[in-house]
Amino acid sequence: MKRSRSCSPTCSATKQHKLASSITCLTHDALEEHNHHTLSLPPYTLLQVASEQRAHNLSDIPIIPPPSTHSSQRSRSSSPAKPIFFYNLISSDNDHLHQVSERLWRKSKELEKKPSGEAEWTEALYAAINDVKPVGFEAVHNRDWRTDLKPPVHNPRPTIPRKRGQLHQLNTATDSLYPFPDPSYAIEPTIPVFRLKDPRPDICVGLSDNSLADSLEHTKGRDIAQSLLLNMQDTSTLISNPHVTPLGLRFPFLIVEAKAGATGGNLYQAQNQAAVGGSTALLILKSLSDLRDSQDSVEASNKSDPAIKLNLAFSVTTEGPVHELWLHFRKPNEDLQMVCIGLWRTTSKDGSLDLLRHLSAVLRWGNGEFKDNLVGILQDL
Repeated sequence: MKRSRSCSPTCSATKQHKLASSITCLTHDALEEHNHHTLSLPPYTLLQVASEQRAHNLSDIPIIPPPSTHSSQRSRSSSPAKPIFFYNLISSDNDHLHQVSERLWRKSKELEKKPSGEAEWTEALYAAINDVKPVGFEAVHNRDWRTDLKPPVHNPRPTIPRKRGQLHQLNTATDSLYPFPDPSYAIEPTIPVFRLKDPRPDICVGLSDNSLADSLEHTKGRDIAQSLLLNMQDTSTLISNPHVTPLGLRFPFLIVEAKAGATGGNLYQAQNQAAVGGSTALLILKSLSDLRDSQDSVEASNKSDPAIKLNLAFSVTTEGPVHELWLHFRKPNEDLQMVCIGLWRTTSKDGSLDLLRHLSAVLRWGNGEFKDNLVGILQDL
């Protein structure tokens, strides 16, 4: 948007000459003149623009209602259209959370004074998560996930023509499906261009076997409650434990990908890895929802609540003391997406506390609505 500048008639020619010069040659004097004559936007306007942009980016994300409301009994469309995902963060503060925040802050300041690597930063956050996670959750780190759970990659078909003599191994079926105008040329067979590394989160948080068994015991009985997910995993009916080596962790909903500048890591790498891990966690939840939807029993379909949606997961990406919190979600058209909720530096006392407030809110959600939805579906399987 162009802004008008006030000037006297006597200096208009001089101003026009200077403006023309600033277009052709960017100089320090031209920048100084621009800063002097251009009015800056008031802080309120900037905040309003940022809020509108944030609301647009988060408009398709399901909203988790605060515990005090009865929105769980209403349809999603009646929920208030808020872009804010977390409610009453400060009201959930307690002495324990402040103590954990203090330890994380002091540890971060200690690590920043030396060239600390990913392992040191991961261990600091792992200790904090362990201190605030509810009973019934498992937190593990640096464990490989199964390769068959990764989201699919759609590679474009190569379109560079090659001489038929250079493609002596070309499949004849390809020629018939994709004929090239010149018979002496053919399309090169598809070669994977993009490949995703197997997920290996630095930290992974999910529900424990014992916690789920306890919740299912009153409807399934203790023996079935303990063996239900194990049997489904063995028969590949439902993969609820993503790890290559079986652990007592089911349905991960929070992962951490940590990097450190001292060892050549950066947030870009962490975000890419978190995108794969977060999408994999969503696909695990989708498998459970699909299994629920495929139930042929009329009795089961009457019990199961089709409004239950399992389409949210979280990740934390770090580069040294910089921590980002991401929300992963699945839209109605099945697209897997992620959006950044916030960014903090744990070398700041306030930043450390606010990060843990958000992580504590995620864990409370995991111990509440997330767990209740899982148990509600598993009871009918």
